[in-house]
Amino acid sequence: MKNNGFYNSITYRERQSEIARENWQIGIYDFLRKQEKRQCINPNCRRWFEIKPSDTKKFCSRKCAAQVNNPKRSNISLETKEKILTLYQRGLSMQEISDKIGCSLHQVSYRMDKCNIPRRSQSEATYVKRNPEGDPFKIKSQLTKKDEILKGLGLGLYWGEGDKSPNNTSVRLANTDPLLIKKFKEFLTKICGVKKRKFQYALILFNDIDKKEAVKFWSSHFGIKRSQLGKITVIPPQGKGTYKKKSQYGVFTLIVNNKKLKEYILSEIKII
Repeated sequence: MKNNGFYNSITYRERQSEIARENWQIGIYDFLRKQEKRQCINPNCRRWFEIKPSDTKKFCSRKCAAQVNNPKRSNISLETKEKILTLYQRGLSMQEISDKIGCSLHQVSYRMDKCNIPRRSQSEATYVKRNPEGDPFKIKSQLTKKDEILKGLGLGLYWGEGDKSPNNTSVRLANTDPLLIKKFKEFLTKICGVKKRKFQYALILFNDIDKKEAVKFWSSHFGIKRSQLGKITVIPPQGKGTYKKKSQYGVFTLIVNNKKLKEYILSEIKII
């Protein structure tokens, strides 16, 4: 035949090999492959996987093989690993988890990395530490018309009188009017679900204000004790004149130390 030399040439054979290889890769000849299903013999896995009949593979992965054939490489049981994840999600630090379950800090850290669980930042860890039961507030979702009015009023008060500094992580509203502060406290209680024990108070007085009278005034309005006011700040004279007409009982501050609550209030203000 005239083309015998072409079909026997190296160029033709190499091209045919490339075509066959490409066809295998894209799956044209998959029907020729023989596969059987096997179950991983690792008692903590037992997954099913497909393999060639001639392959002696008994484990679905190297990880499973290492756990059985080299137990020193992974000496933490599956139950312990799950406990590590649960405790971390509850807010415990890695050191606290290590002390609780009796394994090394390195093993806890290794397990966290293997499960791709993101580590908490320093601020997030502090927040969880201070709030082990979760957020100390719960935003009300179903609002009545009266609630909508209260929410709008509370956001407006904070927009005008509240602390909006990003460097301060607490909700702070200061004013000389007790009715205004009471209304904002009602907003925090009814709309934001802030518990009574989370409220803190501060008082700033000018030097010409009677301290006892001021404490009595604010204590009667908010039903709090003197100890709940903490240290009272007294501003020294700023020149001639008196501040009694402007602020007879000083400036009262309502405080809730919670970063997430402040972020919620500021985000709602942006929508307005």
